Amino acid sequence: MCGAVSAGVLSIGLREEDMAMMSATKKFVRRFVEVNGAVRCIDLIDLDLSSDEGEQVYLAQNLKKKTCNGLVSSAVELLLEKREV
Repeated sequence: MCGAVSAGVLSIGLREEDMAMMSATKKFVRRFVEVNGAVRCIDLIDLDLSSDEGEQVYLAQNLKKKTCNGLVSSAVELLLEKREV
């Protein structure tokens, strides 16, 4: 799972109680998929980061800056959306 999504889910868990947390988490993940197309790294950046080859391509193409930073920004924006997420 994308680290931005994981961090978003963790932050929801820190601020919500039981059922509200489950609802907020579902909304957040659903909105992230609507905006970004997926939640798994392999689907978002089209690379398997668990392989040495995937990691080398990730670093060589500077995908952290080109893609991942935008996904983190997207997750933060979704979390702040009217505080309904």
